[in-house]
Amino acid sequence: MLTTTQAFDEFRRRLELSATEQRDAERRHSDVRGCIRDGSDIDADFLSGSYRRHTKTKPLKDVDVIFVLGSDEKWRRAKPPLETLQAFEKQLKKTYTEKDQVEIGRRCVTTIFEKSYYPDDHEGKVLSIDAVPAFAIAGGVYEIPDKITATWIKTNPDKHKEQATAKNKEMGGCWVPLVKMVKGWNRANGQLIKPSFLVEVMAEGLIEPPFSSYPEEIRNFFAAAEATVGEPWADPANLGPPVSDQMTSERVAAAKKALQEAQRKAAVAMRAEATGRQGESLRLWREILGDYFPLS
Repeated sequence: MLTTTQAFDEFRRRLELSATEQRDAERRHSDVRGCIRDGSDIDADFLSGSYRRHTKTKPLKDVDVIFVLGSDEKWRRAKPPLETLQAFEKQLKKTYTEKDQVEIGRRCVTTIFEKSYYPDDHEGKVLSIDAVPAFAIAGGVYEIPDKITATWIKTNPDKHKEQATAKNKEMGGCWVPLVKMVKGWNRANGQLIKPSFLVEVMAEGLIEPPFSSYPEEIRNFFAAAEATVGEPWADPANLGPPVSDQMTSERVAAAKKALQEAQRKAAVAMRAEATGRQGESLRLWREILGDYFPLS
């Protein structure tokens, strides 16, 4: 039977993208990029979000591509953001014609390749690509549409990546796998913490060196997150609205309850390991972190 250390090491490997997933992601985001370029004046397009920061969990969903609008599209900046999202939607629907395959999100237009969020046969699959319209400002800053606030908000994806890379280095390369593991917990619990970027932002603020072990750090994160999930969490680049602006009081209450339960189970799992009940320990960790966690 696997030791807990071996199980977490295998869990870490399972969360890494396979060659199949990398090829599929490249093919699908290239197709989406070509589709948008065919219908809009685009100065540049590039990968962004957690995929670029290497903190994306599996199965791959919402792989972000930012499209920097060119001079022929500048007039859109004076229009409601929704109109630009609708223009992207219209263009994508010319190629992706299945019912409900293209959807407008809060700040992007999503092309869906798998209708079920967590299909049984999900290995190697890229479930969706997010197309994000943007206007370049200066110094790596962009403005992107926000459908909810009906405004253009500022973001700096390079700054987000730099901060994540620095934190991972500070934690000896263990921070990125730890974030993926915690995102696995969040996914297994119905995405109580939204958006998933908020998990990253919280992990950046709450996890401090030196790194001890994955079980200990995860349990500590659950405890710290329970105490702070209801607080406002700012954009790490100090540009856009709070990352936590989707956390309603009801969602905060549900997240606190789930985090408390995760702490309890983590403590029981660690106690089971310490008293020789290794199978029970692994089972509990799988309940906490989802079915990528190995039992044998």
